[in-house]
Amino acid sequence: MITYRDAHSMDIPVLVSLDKELFPYSPWSSGQYREEISAPTRLFVVALDDASSVIGYAGVFAPGGAEADVLTVGVISQHRGQGIARALMARITKWAMEEGSIAMMLEVKTDNVEAIALYESLGYSKLNVRKDYFGSGLDALVMRKELP
Repeated sequence: MITYRDAHSMDIPVLVSLDKELFPYSPWSSGQYREEISAPTRLFVVALDDASSVIGYAGVFAPGGAEADVLTVGVISQHRGQGIARALMARITKWAMEEGSIAMMLEVKTDNVEAIALYESLGYSKLNVRKDYFGSGLDALVMRKELP
């Protein structure tokens, strides 16, 4: 059974390791995670498997009264297709709404067809493409969802 909880500082080494695996073109450092997790305008959540191992995570920046920015979403390959990313997105979206966010924004690699399909199914619309956003030749699709 998959469970979810807010991330905490003890998760940082695992998040850094997973980030290197899932996003080798732009992994975050432990310092970046430490700063992000401790900020009151940010929420990071993790998904845990039966052994309480982190198998997915997501983060959002929600300054309140403005657009929230989805910072990261990742699920390890052997657990994809089980609705984990959808559940993580639901958690960070709920929190952003509670913080007064009016919309959600995100960037996703233009070749990440599965993630783009997920975001569209969640109500996100394609806005534009940012060239080289994730590095040279790694373009990002910018997507947005209005919140009720």
